[in-house]
Amino acid sequence: MRTFILLLGILISNLFLSQEKSNIQYITGIVFEIVNQDSLSPLPGVNVRFSLSTYGTASDKNGYFKLPYTSSNKQLIFSYTGFQTDTLEIKNNQPLEIVMSEGKILEDLVVEFKKGGYRFSKIDPRNAHIIGQDELRKAACCNLAESFETNPSIDATFTDAVTGTKQIQMMGLSGKYVQMLSSNIPIIRGISILNGLKQIPGSFIHEIAVSKGSGSVLNGYESMVGQININLKQPDNAEKLHLNVYLNQGGRSEYNAFFSKKFSNNWSTTLLAHYEDQQIVNDRNKDGFLDNPLRNDYVFHNQWNYRSKLIHMELGVNGVIGKIESGKKQKWFDTAFPGILPDYGVDMTTNKINGFAKIGYLFPNDDFKSIALQFSSTYNNQNAIIGMSDYKGKQLSSYLNIIYQQEVGKNKEENFFKLGASCQLDSVNEILVRRYEYDNTISGLSFKWLEIVPGLYGEFNHNSEKIGVIAGLRADYTSYYRKYFLTPRIHLRYSPNTDLAFKIMAGSGRRTPFMIMENIGFLASSRKWNLNSYGLFGLGQEYSWNFGAAILKEFTLFSREGTLTIDAYHTFFENQLVVDLDESAREVDFYALEGKSFSNSFQAELNYNFNRRWSLRTAYRFLDVKKQYQSGLKEKPLLSKHRGFVNIAYSSRKQNKSQWKVDLTTQLIGSQRIPYTGDNELPFQLNTRTENFLVTSGQITRIFSPKIDAYLGLENAFNYTQSNPILSSENPYSEHFDSSLIWAPIFGRMIYIGFRFTLKD
Repeated sequence: MRTFILLLGILISNLFLSQEKSNIQYITGIVFEIVNQDSLSPLPGVNVRFSLSTYGTASDKNGYFKLPYTSSNKQLIFSYTGFQTDTLEIKNNQPLEIVMSEGKILEDLVVEFKKGGYRFSKIDPRNAHIIGQDELRKAACCNLAESFETNPSIDATFTDAVTGTKQIQMMGLSGKYVQMLSSNIPIIRGISILNGLKQIPGSFIHEIAVSKGSGSVLNGYESMVGQININLKQPDNAEKLHLNVYLNQGGRSEYNAFFSKKFSNNWSTTLLAHYEDQQIVNDRNKDGFLDNPLRNDYVFHNQWNYRSKLIHMELGVNGVIGKIESGKKQKWFDTAFPGILPDYGVDMTTNKINGFAKIGYLFPNDDFKSIALQFSSTYNNQNAIIGMSDYKGKQLSSYLNIIYQQEVGKNKEENFFKLGASCQLDSVNEILVRRYEYDNTISGLSFKWLEIVPGLYGEFNHNSEKIGVIAGLRADYTSYYRKYFLTPRIHLRYSPNTDLAFKIMAGSGRRTPFMIMENIGFLASSRKWNLNSYGLFGLGQEYSWNFGAAILKEFTLFSREGTLTIDAYHTFFENQLVVDLDESAREVDFYALEGKSFSNSFQAELNYNFNRRWSLRTAYRFLDVKKQYQSGLKEKPLLSKHRGFVNIAYSSRKQNKSQWKVDLTTQLIGSQRIPYTGDNELPFQLNTRTENFLVTSGQITRIFSPKIDAYLGLENAFNYTQSNPILSSENPYSEHFDSSLIWAPIFGRMIYIGFRFTLKD
């Protein structure tokens, strides 16, 4: 009887418990973070609890959470280190979709969280990585062209040894084939393709998103080998006040400041200002030419943000006033100094103004349904006198893009599509007059055109734990070439587990060439410009296909985390403007491609944290870039096939909010092919290839407090320079004068110092 009563009691208690469990209701949802300002990514590890309870849970690797729910629970709290804590009023137990906002670390918070200033995206189907503010501050990073010193994927080189103009390269191809964006709006196009890189100060940049391969069709058709999206400081991410002063051994000084203020719950603004001055004359190699141009640059940027429950709006204006003076002038040197005359002046001016607007409408009760408008208009006026060449360029560009986004299917958080229409307008006027002293001839070029390119596009996105897809198609019409064209692009990701991702991609891209400004470095030479049968109508748009694959593997070694990335890309051109330096050392030939033009790139990169204080980044890159010239299929000149990269970083333990940071970067630059100089007189003939060389740079940063830090840096520590970078520098008007064959540093070792003051709240 006792046994029967005991069993009956257990049965009844289990019955009540099961009935109680069946009556339990749950609240579920997914937590996201904003990535690149325009897309959402699941956020794991977010703490979720009710306000009147100590019991809670955390979101899983897909951002998903589940909590028992009763009608007495009215407020749900979401918290995660590095993000703003958010409280949500609960009205029912319907599934939730939460987007966390980046927060500010409290001064008295003792828990240390490191998000990482250089990180790869496992979720994004594109082969993308983020360069954050901490990474940018590892080097001088005075402007965008100098922001990739610690990045092995992008190279920054000079166009010539006189004007000081810098250009970037990705996959061994010129930066003109990389689409440059600012908050996902195309910038640095046309006649600003070279000088525009210097017109974005490093202190203005919040982070840079770099993706290899053809990018999203949402941003246009011009991405051919990659996209670089610059997110500038704005009210949502800028500190209250920031001041930066930079000085270097060559006499260059920079002054940067930005200020942000929130006027109400809806309106906030950020004002950024930059001034650069270089007035000290440097001629270390005694060739009579300035090693660094003298310059005065003024840059300003003002943005206003409006945020409400349904409307997000960004309005802004920015401008540039720049002046450069360089070359060889007797007035800069002692009159007793031999070999200066004759003068060879370089005078360049830039006046640029841009206005932009981004307006987004969020549909009520549907977080994934929205419509957005992007608008930008730029007027750019650039003039240059280089020796006896006179260039005048004007460009008015306007851009309009309308994007509609909506989720689709049962798993709405995984599937959505975007539809849109865009229009790009370019009104261009370029005039070039060249005089040649050595044979008393004059040549002139004039390009004036209006191009309007309306387009329609659609893109489907799927992002689940194992599979990621971005598939898009554009249809555009160019009024100048009177031609319709399609731009297909696809990115695929497969993740067999949370530590490994395989990515493949393919797509095409097009662009209209701007022949004069894109090759302005050749004006600093006596080379005659031979256009042969070149013509904008005859050439047509440059047109290429890009295919690639990447592997991303996160691993743990000796209880420390690391990331290995391996990628390979093949790009080939259907049509291209060929710039040929191999027919003669005294000519540069321009003509349309007839034959092959391709780039094969392979890169392996390892990032590993030895411990919390020491980290390593090392990479090897191989490039095989060839093009069909009139003399045959040849390797691209002045490009190293092999490149090695090592960056070592150290951060001391924080003591009383102060800290030391040390960075050391070494790059091995492999041998490069030098264009043909065999028809020059013997003193002006060069070897067919360069030697290998190392460039080492380092920086020490002292953080005195959250408000004040200072830095001391050294560039080109071993003082490696190119000997004789300018042919016939003693007589710049002779037929042998050429400063465009530049392949190594000119200035040599450079010491710099800087100071920052920041108010975060």
